[in-house]
Amino acid sequence: MTGPRLVLVFFVYGLAFFAMGLAIALEARRTTELRLAQSLKYLAAFGLLHGFVEWIDMWLLLPGDLAPATITVLRVVRLGLFATSTLLLALFGTTLIGRLAPKYRWLGWVPLALFLFWLANWGVGPHLNPLATQQWTPAAPSCLRCHDQGAPSVTAAGPAWGSSVTVADIWAHYLIYLPASLFAAAALILQGRRFDAGGYARIGRDCGWMAAAFLGNALVAGLIVPPAPFAPASWLNYDSFLNVVGLPPQVFRAGVAVLFAVFGVRILRVFDMEFARRLATAQEGQLRAQSQALDVARQAAESAEAWNRELEGKVKERTEELFEQVRRLAILEERDRLAREMHDSLGQVLGFVNLKAKVAADLIGRGHAAVAAEELEQMRTAVQEAYQEVRQAILSLRTTPQGQGLLASLREYVQRLREQSGLDVRLEAADHLRFPEAVEAQVIRIVQEALTNVRKHARASTVTVRFAPQPGGGTDVTISDDGHGFDLAAVESGRGTRFGLLTMRERAESIGGTLSIQTVPGQGTTVRLWIPGGQHGTDSRTDR
Repeated sequence: MTGPRLVLVFFVYGLAFFAMGLAIALEARRTTELRLAQSLKYLAAFGLLHGFVEWIDMWLLLPGDLAPATITVLRVVRLGLFATSTLLLALFGTTLIGRLAPKYRWLGWVPLALFLFWLANWGVGPHLNPLATQQWTPAAPSCLRCHDQGAPSVTAAGPAWGSSVTVADIWAHYLIYLPASLFAAAALILQGRRFDAGGYARIGRDCGWMAAAFLGNALVAGLIVPPAPFAPASWLNYDSFLNVVGLPPQVFRAGVAVLFAVFGVRILRVFDMEFARRLATAQEGQLRAQSQALDVARQAAESAEAWNRELEGKVKERTEELFEQVRRLAILEERDRLAREMHDSLGQVLGFVNLKAKVAADLIGRGHAAVAAEELEQMRTAVQEAYQEVRQAILSLRTTPQGQGLLASLREYVQRLREQSGLDVRLEAADHLRFPEAVEAQVIRIVQEALTNVRKHARASTVTVRFAPQPGGGTDVTISDDGHGFDLAAVESGRGTRFGLLTMRERAESIGGTLSIQTVPGQGTTVRLWIPGGQHGTDSRTDR
């Protein structure tokens, strides 16, 4: 066969492998339950790489003089691609066998072992010492041995490299490509039987034909190699095949590659068939589920009607009970708050006054009237503070959101706080601000607690209460003062004055909100409350 015709053979040879690899790579990405899909990635990679192997052989046949260095590089690259592609083919066969017959999973290590053995003995070792192979020089490189036209001279690439690459190529056929073709054939036979049993008889037959093609490939590509002075390459080689058959083995290899492409693409139809089967099964299941759902819905509707009548009475009864319980809990909560206020403020002041009264009486009895007068002045100051605490407690009891809304209650509270404390208290909020009644009750208590802390401890002149809607949802309530601030870490760890922070956080969490405090000694304090929901009017208003 002349060079130009052989170029065409190699082109078809490589194109068939490349087309098979590309088709498998595109189809194997589908979501499927078939075990074949998990191993197809190796077969796809084999087809793509092996196509380039044959196209490199085609390139070496093209007319024109190639530089010796170029020939060397092309042959070494071809050898590397060939060994890698055959390793991938072997992995396809062994991994598929292991998935179909788990007791043979150990076969997955065989391709790697064969590849490493070949690499150590012929793939790399001889090239590290090419002088060891100069005793024999092949007449033509690799598969180009089959013709006498268009082939570049082997000696142009150097006899040592020519012989070592050819020997490595021969042993790659024997040690990797031949077992890989047999593994692939065995795997396809097993897969075909599974397809037959699963109702995919036509796909099973295609697997059988592709397995037969791999067996033929094992003969014409795994055993037929360039001539070499060792068995079986010395008597079963390109020359002997050409003498007996009259055609180079590449022609038959190209035919086998076409069979790979044809039956490989036909086998891929199983994914469409499997998807259609799964879709039909899913549709049948959906119809059954819909029918069952309708039956359940009818039964549920009948039961719901009976339950609704029964529940309406129970809900009405339970609502009345819950309303009474909420009222009692609110009373108890106010009692607890008043008890804490009395203990933290009035109780301590009365104890202080009692102590000072004893000291003053003792001083008067001993004739120290001036010192006693100072003690009485301290008592008067303490009594005034206690009086303010009592008025503050009464004010907090009077300003509740019941019947007048959150803003009305806060405005009344702020106005009275200004009058009693002298603080410049500002309230900034949109008109028609609305929350559920339970939320408003907790919000006003948190604001009252924060303002009480400002009046008692902050030494501030101005405090601002601001309600601001947030773009992400919810409402921010901030209480900011220009006082001296405090050590937040000391308060939270129990070292320092208690400001009711725990109670404020519990109230915020009870309505689904959060509470945080930002303060630095000497720079004021900001209490930030975030609460979900809230309806804001379009106009804002500031009360001063």
